[in-house]
Amino acid sequence: MKKTVVLYALGLVCYQSLAATPQAVCKSLQGAVADIQQQAPIAVDYMTTLTGAVALYSSSNNRCLLNYNYVIKAETFLQEMMAENQLTLAENVEVLKSDEGIASIQEVFNGFAKDAAKMHFQPFSGIAGITIHYSYRFDDYGIPGVVAVVMEN
Repeated sequence: MKKTVVLYALGLVCYQSLAATPQAVCKSLQGAVADIQQQAPIAVDYMTTLTGAVALYSSSNNRCLLNYNYVIKAETFLQEMMAENQLTLAENVEVLKSDEGIASIQEVFNGFAKDAAKMHFQPFSGIAGITIHYSYRFDDYGIPGVVAVVMEN
């Protein structure tokens, strides 16, 4: 129910904002972002929690940044990795902290972002000056977080 309300509110804002400027879009998103903040944390799935969102307007470059913040349960993520690659927990943590591991995490979350752009944020695609990011961090083990670009017009 919570996710439906949030997505409906964002969809409504998106459709109302098709001819808007980045500044107007950010202003119109404030209500939807406030709704997300009131509902947060929101369980997205068994390992991901939406902890908040923010819509910020920058007058210096006439851009609206919509950023969603997510926390990933590192233990669950690592358990899935161990089932796939037969490495130990410590070995998988080291993999995720390496340049190659960070690149792999980035690739996975970039895929989620591209899917989200198609499914949820299509109305924004015609508005210049809109940036949408998903910021991911892990809750344990010192695994580096990543930022995935959903959209950058």
